[in-house]
Amino acid sequence: MARVLIAWELGEAFGHLARCLRLAEGLVLRGHGVTLVLKDVRLPVRQGLVPGITVLPAPLTPQVEAGSSPPVNYADVLRVSGFSDEQDVAARLNAWHGIVALVRPDVLVADHAPTALLAARMADIPHLSIGNGFSIPPAVYPWPSIRPWEAVSEHALVHAEMRLDRVTELAQKALGHGMAARLRDLFGTHDILDTFAELDHYGVRVDGHYVGPVVSVPKALRVAWQGQEHPRMLVYLRPAVPGFMVILRALARLDAEVLCVTPGMNPEVAKRCATRRLRIALAPVDLPPLLEHADLAICYGNSGFSIQALLAGVPLAMRPRYIEQALFAHRVEALGAGQVLGGRMDADRVIASLQELLSNQVCRQAARAFRDRHCHFSPSQAIEQSLLLIERTFLDGRSIEPTRRPQESQERPLTCFR
Repeated sequence: MARVLIAWELGEAFGHLARCLRLAEGLVLRGHGVTLVLKDVRLPVRQGLVPGITVLPAPLTPQVEAGSSPPVNYADVLRVSGFSDEQDVAARLNAWHGIVALVRPDVLVADHAPTALLAARMADIPHLSIGNGFSIPPAVYPWPSIRPWEAVSEHALVHAEMRLDRVTELAQKALGHGMAARLRDLFGTHDILDTFAELDHYGVRVDGHYVGPVVSVPKALRVAWQGQEHPRMLVYLRPAVPGFMVILRALARLDAEVLCVTPGMNPEVAKRCATRRLRIALAPVDLPPLLEHADLAICYGNSGFSIQALLAGVPLAMRPRYIEQALFAHRVEALGAGQVLGGRMDADRVIASLQELLSNQVCRQAARAFRDRHCHFSPSQAIEQSLLLIERTFLDGRSIEPTRRPQESQERPLTCFR
């Protein structure tokens, strides 16, 4: 039996937690001991833990710097996510050292947990990352732009990575480590991409371990469509999404049946916004039966919901909040399977955009083509492949092997209201 530490440090939403829980449960069933170190230790309602899993809170990461310039690559994302000050990084790294010493893992699995990865490397513990692509940058130098719709200079990309290297080097030296590891050295051939190649934020990687999405919403609410006489829209949005209330007002005016899942929405506001044809759910719902008969899915570019929609052949309307979601939406648009709701937000424009998407046969055909390409995929298959890759990492201990040599810079190519 091995001891496995699964770490989640950065990022929001249920996707990270769901992935960590599924991996932990699978590892325990295979006879391993698991410690979950989580950014958010609040588990889904009514979701228990199987015996053999210990939960600890991850060291607190500082909030994003106010007024900082938009990040240009993953190194810059880390700059605005707690990696701008060497003293902060050293304090967090020291805390992770303590966790590693306490757990004594045979392998560390990082779900967007760069400081945990660094602590594992410094302690000579085998490690790997799992994620949807964004938090596992490819082995090119410098790390590529995350703003392909803008002109980002090579100098800006190199400078961002050099600045990150300097901060992490000083943090490691502050803890007495003379031979500093770079963060780019922490990613390698064992990493697991729980997405599909054509949806990878950075483009297709010829040597990437693509297992497909690890998705799970335990004990979700079962809801059914009310009829067939109107187009059916399944919506997954959060109140913090730009233009959230404008979108809700537009949905209420559409001649369509709408089921809107809105985690974090005020229940009283939800009651006021709901109508007979616009139902609002504040708890997770069982998505596959709804997507099977949906005509359009609306979201903020969150990969978990978006991929489930595409696997059902449903085109997407997306209103991204963060750069990661915008980059994912860019990939969906490149497939022709959806469109971004961008620009100035008013109800009339949203209504026009959604009506156009409902009648857009090109988008519908592209979404169905995606569904047909991956018709044999199942989430259990993604879990099984991930578990095998994790076991291989600690069995052969090769995750401390030299990282792949970077290529030179190249073209990047319910409570249910009604």
